Amino acid sequence: MMSKFISVSLLIMLSACTSKQLYNHTKLQVKTYCDTKVGVEKEQCVEQANTKPYEEYEEERRKIIKDK
Repeated sequence: MMSKFISVSLLIMLSACTSKQLYNHTKLQVKTYCDTKVGVEKEQCVEQANTKPYEEYEEERRKIIKDK
């Protein structure tokens, strides 16, 4: 019974996160990872992590889905 409650609670919590929140959180995690690098490796990591804003990402994603 307890595991069912935990599963349902987890599902509710996960569904509460929006795609934008997940996208931004992932970007933050990547940038945090880049902070562990030094010198050129850090510069390259940060350059790769500087991705497009969520709105641009979402627009491209919708176009791809629409074209399929």
